[in-house]
Amino acid sequence: MRPTAVAMGKHFGNLGKMYGEHRFALAPNEQKAYKGFLDQAFVKTFKTYVWDQWYYYIPQTIGAYLLYDWAKKTNHEANRKNPADYANDQ
Repeated sequence: MRPTAVAMGKHFGNLGKMYGEHRFALAPNEQKAYKGFLDQAFVKTFKTYVWDQWYYYIPQTIGAYLLYDWAKKTNHEANRKNPADYANDQ
């Protein structure tokens, strides 16, 4: 009967060997959590969604502003008083 790695007292992580593969890692407390946050997060978001895809939102924004401006002017004209109605008041 052939003895297994578990029977020989090895832990689960040391059961096999890998040749020709190297792994490098940093401990979690050695990593910088916010490294490049301002450079990569904001700049990349701006470039991806604002600079490269302006044609998706600029026409809708201009149209919405023109509609808002028209509605505001129409509302103001509809709700103002007519000065001719109050010409004979004392």
